[in-house]
Amino acid sequence: MSTVLPLTQQTTRDAISHIADASHCQAGGVIGLSAALAAALAQACANACLADGAGSAAGDAARALQRQMAEARLRFEAIADEDAQAITRFVELRNRGEALKGYELLCDGPREMADLAIAAAQAMQTYRPHVCDRTRDDLEFALTLMAGAARAATQLLDSNLRIWPLPELLAAYEPHVVRLFNALDALTPVARIR
Repeated sequence: MSTVLPLTQQTTRDAISHIADASHCQAGGVIGLSAALAAALAQACANACLADGAGSAAGDAARALQRQMAEARLRFEAIADEDAQAITRFVELRNRGEALKGYELLCDGPREMADLAIAAAQAMQTYRPHVCDRTRDDLEFALTLMAGAARAATQLLDSNLRIWPLPELLAAYEPHVVRLFNALDALTPVARIR
């Protein structure tokens, strides 16, 4: 039996093929990888501004964005890898008579991803006044991608609650769904660049 590498340890082409060829959908993994790429692009925007010699306030803002995007990117990568194992862990918990813990596991990942993506998108919005002209549009692309990942993660949580409408899950996670959708409304990716 061959062991499949975690998504983030595969080449991009192999990871995409792995996702496409699977007999089950890995929505959480795809969302996590998408968010990691958005964070990487935002981090590159800050890097470029620093390379262009950003002034004191702009430099401080760029370094703050670099740190936040680097941390977010690493967590998104970990979540993408964890998602690939989530169903296996769920089945193990269900077989031990701990199905509720399994359902919670499948709800915690999307909730964390949505919170992290919203925070990352908010950081990008805060950075807008400091971004250099050379990467202004790239920051907007990163923000659009991150806002999309936040929405997709929130939808994944909402989907899980539709599939498993257990009173305990709804009581625990429905407030998060409402909060996350409200936070999504506060994100402001531009509709057009020009």
